[in-house]
Amino acid sequence: MGLMELLAEIGKQVHEECISKSCSGDGCRVYLTDTPSDRIIVNLECEFEQRKIDTKRCDYVLFCGDASRSNLVVVLIELKSGAFKTSTVADQLQSGADFVSEMFGKLPKEANAALNRLEITCVPTLFHGKRIDRFELRELERAKIRFLSQKPTIKRRKCGEPKNLALVLRG
Repeated sequence: MGLMELLAEIGKQVHEECISKSCSGDGCRVYLTDTPSDRIIVNLECEFEQRKIDTKRCDYVLFCGDASRSNLVVVLIELKSGAFKTSTVADQLQSGADFVSEMFGKLPKEANAALNRLEITCVPTLFHGKRIDRFELRELERAKIRFLSQKPTIKRRKCGEPKNLALVLRG
C-alpha cells in the first residue's frame, strides 16, 4: 500500500462531509501553496460534531507526505484570530493528537502495516492573527503535545501570511 492509498484509507475513517479542501475559519486563513499535493484535510469541528464528541478539539488535521522519503506528516491546526490562552490552545491540539492516535489504531491491517513503514512526524501548529502577549508566547514555547512517542512543541505562524503552512513544514 502506497502513500496515496494510505491517505485514502485515513479519509475513510472520517465522515465524508468533514473532508475539506482548505483550512480557514475564525477570520484566519492557512495557505496550502508549496505544500505536498498528496494530502487529506479533516475538519475536526465537523468530525467531532458528527461523532457527538463534546470536548475541546483543534480546527483541522492535515495529513500529507512524501512517498520518496517514506514519511507521513500530521499537522494539527488551531486557528485563532484574536486573543487566546496557551493552555486552551494546547488542550485543543492535544485532543486532535489523541483523536489521530485513536484513528490510527482503528485502521485496517494493511493500512496499519503501511503506516508502520513510514516515519511519522507530528507538527502541532497555531495560526494566529494578533500579536501574542509575552506571557502567552513563553507558555507557547514551553508547551508540548504528546503524539505516539513524540513530544513536539507548538509551532506558530500568522493567519493569512503567504505560504504560512509551507513555512511551518520547512521548520
